[in-house]
Amino acid sequence: MEGIIYYTILSEEEQKKKTEHMVGEKLLEIGLLKEFGKELKFEPRAKGEHGKPFFTLEPGIHYNISHSGKYVMCIFAPEPVGIDVQEYQTLKFETMLKRMVPHPMIPRILRADNMVERFFNEWALREAYIKWTGEGLSRDLRTIPMDEGTHVLLKLDEGYAGAVWSRNPLTLRMEYTEADISAQ
Repeated sequence: MEGIIYYTILSEEEQKKKTEHMVGEKLLEIGLLKEFGKELKFEPRAKGEHGKPFFTLEPGIHYNISHSGKYVMCIFAPEPVGIDVQEYQTLKFETMLKRMVPHPMIPRILRADNMVERFFNEWALREAYIKWTGEGLSRDLRTIPMDEGTHVLLKLDEGYAGAVWSRNPLTLRMEYTEADISAQ
């Protein structure tokens, strides 16, 4: 099975404008047309119990959108899928980990040689999981079964972590595209 990730990289000026949501929708529009020959404006959508959007008339087309820092991404797959991207930032790592991972993992992450990378990879994985299942933040991140479904860490620019989660393994294809929203 193939998962296709349409992504763009925002300039610093675009990041300041806080247009990530609109850019994500533009990526959805572009990818839907290029991959499936469907126009977004003609595809009704609804939201699941916890807010995950889906196409009501296209049960075989699943998507998910994420953005952080300069990255905006939209993934398409033939089954439910979750994607997350996280820009590294200065945080109180121990405080965040207490809300994010089971207690025994905290010292292992904090003592890792690549602690910041490991922290953000863990965050991206857990966010991708709850986006895949559609549970959103209703799920305690510490209770995520890391052996359910399958996940992939994305290779992104330094200072970024990204992950995809799905039931079955996906062969991922990355498609960079400009997502001009100035005409909207």
